[in-house]
Amino acid sequence: MRIVGCKWIYRIKEGMTAAEPRRFKARLVAKGYTQMEGVDFKEVFSHVVRHASIRVLMAITATQNLELEQLDVKTAFLHGNLQEEIFMSQPEGYEAPDRRDYVCLLKKSIYGLKQSPRQWYLKFDEFMTTHGFQRYNYDCCVYFKQLSHNKHIYLLLYVDDMLIACEERSEIDALKTLLGTTFDMKDLGSAKRILGVDLRRNRSEGLVFLSQEKYLKKILETFDMEDSKPVQGPLAAHFKLCNLYCPKSEEERLEMANIPYAKAVGCLMYAIVLTRPDISHAVSVVSRYMASPGKKHWKGVKWILRYLKGDLDRRRSLTGYLFMLNGCLINWKANLQHVVALSTTEAEFTATTEAAKEAIWLKGLITELDLK
Repeated sequence: MRIVGCKWIYRIKEGMTAAEPRRFKARLVAKGYTQMEGVDFKEVFSHVVRHASIRVLMAITATQNLELEQLDVKTAFLHGNLQEEIFMSQPEGYEAPDRRDYVCLLKKSIYGLKQSPRQWYLKFDEFMTTHGFQRYNYDCCVYFKQLSHNKHIYLLLYVDDMLIACEERSEIDALKTLLGTTFDMKDLGSAKRILGVDLRRNRSEGLVFLSQEKYLKKILETFDMEDSKPVQGPLAAHFKLCNLYCPKSEEERLEMANIPYAKAVGCLMYAIVLTRPDISHAVSVVSRYMASPGKKHWKGVKWILRYLKGDLDRRRSLTGYLFMLNGCLINWKANLQHVVALSTTEAEFTATTEAAKEAIWLKGLITELDLK
């Protein structure tokens, strides 16, 4: 039989708030890279909720004023049932003194195994469908249950993180109790942070704010850009990036090999998929040269970081509008406002004023052209 190794992984987890202390975690994980496909595992694919689904739930929560709670499953992967027979070496520090030649037979999945994420999802999916919840066809990690004619309770699953939304808090509490009968759960209360995104609500105005400020500050510190000079746009017009700027000599290639280009672009991509559509195009441009980036391409990446720095520093809102004529996009704008707004309402008035001035001009032009 094949023996899978194991090791201890140590991690420091920051608290969700500044007042919450850091936690020191130790976890035993299997060395899944030693597993052989077809022998130690077969299928490994596991679903996670789409980021768009999370934003849809945020929109529903804001507009319908739903309660939004968050749960965390403790040691989620340990709940999965293994379909294969897996033998693992004894954990360091816990070897049986008189049986050091013995090995462990795993009865459940464990972190590190290739199939663990899939087995956990199958276990959770079975639990939810058994208790009357339906799974959406377009996102297999979104579950719902109809409570009455127009009331539903929703649950979103991202590995071991859960968001639950419902109009009635009593229904959320009932679902928490139900989950606690089978899984070891940690109740995090009202949702404040999910996937590194901070959530803030203004229920009186029906608003939910998503922010990656902490993540973006960490990116700037990682690449020594926290003291850089801010810029106003994600990628300036003078950046005409192309393959001509790729390294031509071995010396240039060696120089660029020491620059964390791929890591920086990857960090920016994570910001895109969650909260920052404004840098989507700019990151798309610089990501085309991941295989062989040059100095000019790296300057483009640093320009995007400088843009994020300015956005964090100035706290200015973004004015954005677009105008259509018979289905054709004819005019648009997206830039930082010139003043720092004291409220969301003031920022909206500023944006509306800019759009209204452009609308008046466009209306005059269209009228002169005798168009409707």
